[in-house]
Amino acid sequence: MNHPKTCYNACSWRCAGPDNHWHYRPDAMSFYERDSGIIEAQGLPLTLLDLCLQRGLHGDRVLRGTRLFMDDLIQRNPRISQEQLLQLADNAERLLDSSDSAFLLGQRLLPGNLHGASQLLSQAPNLFSALESLVEFAPLLSPLLSPRLVVDENYGYLYWLDSCGTGKQWRFLLEASATAVAAFSRRHRGEHLPWQFHFRHSRPPYIEQYWVHLGETLHFDQPCDMLRVPRQWLFEGIKPAGISHQVALQQARQQLQTLPAPRPLLVAVYHHLEQQLKQPANHRTLQLESVAESLGMSPATFKRHLKKHGTHFQQQLDLARLHTAIYLLRSQGLGTEAVARQLGFHDSAGLRRSFKRWTGSTPSSVLAL
Repeated sequence: MNHPKTCYNACSWRCAGPDNHWHYRPDAMSFYERDSGIIEAQGLPLTLLDLCLQRGLHGDRVLRGTRLFMDDLIQRNPRISQEQLLQLADNAERLLDSSDSAFLLGQRLLPGNLHGASQLLSQAPNLFSALESLVEFAPLLSPLLSPRLVVDENYGYLYWLDSCGTGKQWRFLLEASATAVAAFSRRHRGEHLPWQFHFRHSRPPYIEQYWVHLGETLHFDQPCDMLRVPRQWLFEGIKPAGISHQVALQQARQQLQTLPAPRPLLVAVYHHLEQQLKQPANHRTLQLESVAESLGMSPATFKRHLKKHGTHFQQQLDLARLHTAIYLLRSQGLGTEAVARQLGFHDSAGLRRSFKRWTGSTPSSVLAL
């Protein structure tokens, strides 16, 4: 079986056409926003609520401020927004007030109970296929943090983008997401995988929870939040993909087509910037005005939308530059001079200054990832 030597996963754009199906259009910038109703209430929201109820919390307290009611969640399965889910997560974290809450939530997240998308994960022939599906169907399976997968000749790397402006909920959601991948891959393979976990935050006081749910290969104060596993673990097959896998794929795509757009605003912006960084310097459009135009907005409207999501253009550009720098340094083995040129800096000193500002460390720290 042939596998790609290097995979820098960016998920193709898909836009709704006259037949209400997503069509491949590399230049499309269709997106939804944090107040769009795109999340099935009986997916992640109900999983989070169920954890709270099992811990003895009253449902009305957990749902406070979300504009949701228990009967609606159970009987109607409404579509809720990322904002509502973030409020639910904030309530849950505060009321549970326990260091293991995010990890216990993560144990329940994948494959989830979203019919086609969840079955697609369960029936994946190998871990690479499962993670690819997690990335492609992130709006369904991981609606607040969008996973990204990079595979080079030695390792597979998984990291997440903030898809809605999670703010103070980032750490809680990151711990849950990392646990979800570790737990799912263990169940899928029937054995523990040698995942290595890299986190930007410092070693937490509740490190025992990390040991229990993630293992002991932990690295803190890192340039980025990332999981890494040796490449061979991704491609060792468990079973061939059968008809049921194809049926699940069709169902998952049908689920995705019910959304108002294929991806959230912040991920659309990130994709555009990432693609531009791959272009020769004289062909790039990295200015706020050009990105706004690609999104069909005026610069002022674009700024307002970014502010609504708790961010601004320079922050998004810095994020795309950081991830591209890490990829070029770590997976492609380029030197700092070449990376600096690729990212549009005048020299390597400019890259080092920016890298220090982004991460608190130097580009050379990436080689230890």
